[in-house]
Amino acid sequence: MTIGNPSTVRALLVASLLLAASLDGVACDCFPPELRVKTAQETLSLAKFAVYGRVTEVARSGKAKVLVLESFKGPAVGSTIEAMPDPAQCPTARFAASEEVLVLAFQDTATTCDKRPADHYLVETFRLITAQPK
Repeated sequence: MTIGNPSTVRALLVASLLLAASLDGVACDCFPPELRVKTAQETLSLAKFAVYGRVTEVARSGKAKVLVLESFKGPAVGSTIEAMPDPAQCPTARFAASEEVLVLAFQDTATTCDKRPADHYLVETFRLITAQPK
C-alpha cells in the first residue's frame, strides 16, 4: 500500500478525523454535523464491518465475544463476532464483560484497537445514515 494511493490517503484522513473526534468519545463543537455525517459515510464505505454490540464473554487471553445488537455494515443482528487483543498496537485497550461497544474494523479480524465507546458520535450518526431510505 503506497501513501499516494487515493484510497490510502482517504483512509488516513478518515482515521485522523476519527481520532480527533474520539479523544473523549464525543465530537467536539468544532466538528460540524455535516462533517460528522460525511466522515461517517466515508468510514462505512471503507470499513469491513461496523457493529454495535454487547460483550458476552472475555477469555483470560483477552479474546472477546461480542453479540451484535445493531449492524451498520457486516455481520447480522444476533450473530457473534470475536475480537482479539492487540497488545502491540493498543496495549491498554481491553474488553469488559457486559459492556456495550461500537466495533469498527477495517481488517477482516476485529481487535481491541477497533473498539469505540457506546457513546461515540459515530453510533448515532451511523443510526441516522442507515435509517435513511436508499
